[in-house]
Amino acid sequence: MPDFVLTTDHDLVDQLRAYRLKMGLTQDDIAWKLGFASTTVSRWERVVAVPDLRATGAIVDFLRRADAQTERRLLASVLASRESRNLWEGRDVRYLGGSQQEYRESPEMRAVVGTSIRRYLIGPYRDCLEDQALVASLCAREIASIEIYGGRALSMTSIPSGYVQLKRLSFQSEMRGIIRGDTHSTLIPEALSPVSSAVIVHSWDSLSRRP
Repeated sequence: MPDFVLTTDHDLVDQLRAYRLKMGLTQDDIAWKLGFASTTVSRWERVVAVPDLRATGAIVDFLRRADAQTERRLLASVLASRESRNLWEGRDVRYLGGSQQEYRESPEMRAVVGTSIRRYLIGPYRDCLEDQALVASLCAREIASIEIYGGRALSMTSIPSGYVQLKRLSFQSEMRGIIRGDTHSTLIPEALSPVSSAVIVHSWDSLSRRP
């Protein structure tokens, strides 16, 4: 997944492995702490597989709690990203990391890395989670993605003058009955934005009809 909170998926695994070795832990120990099979951890470290969204959230949480040094390194990697990332799990939304611009404009966002942010949601982003018909369509796999253009999406953030926030919500279509996906947030100049405020929903059918 390009432009994640860390430089690459494997950078995250490298941090996990470094912590494991520093603390003298085995892959079985890490697997037990994360709730995954030891063979899965082994595949990550051997670059045979990369963590999925659930695993990524678990690793970020674990490293953030592990010790102060690991958290400082994690936040340093977060600062290198160019966009924000949120993880959808059912009706909950967790904040995985932000862009340099976001931390510069709203430094308090660092304190909520890895935590639930649903109570902070405002505007169209919150409306998406509160819209029962929309949530039902997500669970039924009828929606492929959502684009939200506008201003602030969280009560503690700010948007620089002349910019519009674009949030792209992507979902894993194979998990029927469960909302699983992630949100990419970027800032674009208002002059380059097709709209200043809008929610655009894409169904799988509409995407398949695109040229």
